[in-house]
Amino acid sequence: MATLLLIDCQKDFHPGGSLAVPNADADAIRITNFIRQNASSIHRIVATMDSHHPLHIAHPSFWSDGQGDAPSPFTVISNEDVVKGKWIPREDIKPSARDELLIDDAILTAGEDGMPSDLYTTDEHGNKELNMKQWCIEYTKRLEAKGKFQLMIWPEHCLVGTEGNTVVSSICDAMMEWSRKTGGSVEWVNKGQNLLTENYSALCAEVPVTSGTSFQYGFLESLKTSEKLIMCGQAMS
Repeated sequence: MATLLLIDCQKDFHPGGSLAVPNADADAIRITNFIRQNASSIHRIVATMDSHHPLHIAHPSFWSDGQGDAPSPFTVISNEDVVKGKWIPREDIKPSARDELLIDDAILTAGEDGMPSDLYTTDEHGNKELNMKQWCIEYTKRLEAKGKFQLMIWPEHCLVGTEGNTVVSSICDAMMEWSRKTGGSVEWVNKGQNLLTENYSALCAEVPVTSGTSFQYGFLESLKTSEKLIMCGQAMS
């Protein structure tokens, strides 16, 4: 069984998008042609979708310099920057009524670092509230400890419900043609909607904070059942 794994083939990563990858338009042509020319040999198509909200930890409007100015795209925010107050997170960040918790304490404490101190405050009614600055200190510390990334501020991209979040038209058309021809349905894998961590990979967030951002063993095992796994798409990291 051959599986085609399409990684973030979305308009915002292509020319004209807010975070365009060089030569992505040529990639899109090759991917489109590959699907059409090999439709009968592709048994499964899985498409990952970078899917964000405006107030994401890696977007400008999450932060300010204390004077009301947000960081410019491609600013790097270090743990030291957050500790010293060079960049200050918004304190009013909250999930929608239908979302899971922004942070699941059980997931956070499962790692080697354990539960950070001062992560929560208690209001006058006894309600526990997330201390956003303390979380951002903890997040940037854990991110830097992995040795892969510091926190990069990206232009707002792939916002849920916007044109930039959608798959490039030619690739999308080819996927729909594949579905009608073979009887298969494309599997969509969304990532990046938790506001407080980054999901470069569809398998796991850089710093897991909920079950949905923890390592997705089921997804990995399903990919491993393929006799052949073909990967293509867009990524800058």
